[in-house]
Amino acid sequence: MANTKLTDGKISVGAYMFPDRKKPCLCYEEGNQITVYGHFNTRAGANEFMRKLGQLVGAEFIDRGAEDGK
Repeated sequence: MANTKLTDGKISVGAYMFPDRKKPCLCYEEGNQITVYGHFNTRAGANEFMRKLGQLVGAEFIDRGAEDGK
């Protein structure tokens, strides 16, 4: 999984993977700045959370891992 996020094109909230961390992180991204607020125990848990959050707010679910072939 690369980045799974909900976005309006300017601001994103999502589960991000970083090379120096083993677990996906809950992050907020605006411009070129990413702020980490916490982490998920598993990648599956991160994906499930993002799907449910998307359903709750009626947002589009974007899974960058599928596009990147990861």
